[in-house]
Amino acid sequence: MQIDHSSGYPYYAQLVAGIKQDIAHGVLGSGEQLPSVRAMARRHLLNPNTVSKAYKQLEAQHVIQTVPGKGTYVNVSDSTVLRQEVHEKLAQIVKLAYQSGVSITELHGWLDQMGEPV
Repeated sequence: MQIDHSSGYPYYAQLVAGIKQDIAHGVLGSGEQLPSVRAMARRHLLNPNTVSKAYKQLEAQHVIQTVPGKGTYVNVSDSTVLRQEVHEKLAQIVKLAYQSGVSITELHGWLDQMGEPV
């Protein structure tokens, strides 16, 4: 996972997206412990409050779980939760595209142009 310090995208949001992506691609497994807030902040040159905000958002989304005195862990689950989230967001995009006059064929073309994310 990389944090782009030159991006206008908020650091906490990049961290949330990166952790979700690592889980979806099997880099982080169910039950695996995440680095502490301070360790993650050092690793990515972030303020600990930024990491804490990302962890809290991931906890609210039931992606991770913090066990007091023990650490923060990836929730034991399969990728269906993340896949459902992608499906819901895609449905919103398709609806917005339809309302904007963008065809499904054009959306397919855009997806093909994007290719696989790095």
